[in-house]
Amino acid sequence: MAIPERLSRGILIAGLYALLSVADMGFSSAAFVLGIPEANPVIAWLIAHGLFVPAKLAFTAVAAALIAWLYHRGQVRPVAWAALVTMAAVDIYHVWGLSTL
Repeated sequence: MAIPERLSRGILIAGLYALLSVADMGFSSAAFVLGIPEANPVIAWLIAHGLFVPAKLAFTAVAAALIAWLYHRGQVRPVAWAALVTMAAVDIYHVWGLSTL
């Protein structure tokens, strides 16, 4: 049974978002190992309590599921693309920051 085209586009965008988000988690973790502190107080609290990775994965899974499920609705597409562009920019920033060390 084939996946409907309208759903497959959402799955593709959700997968790209999840990939970029997991890359962000990896880059962030690498920065933490190098002693770079987290600037976001909420994320810093999660790190201090050992919840950064589970929280990041849970948030990513929920966001990706919503993108996949709702992408076929026209009003969701700009939000999904904004999330992709934001995550790509964050990953580029991480790569740049880690490369200057």
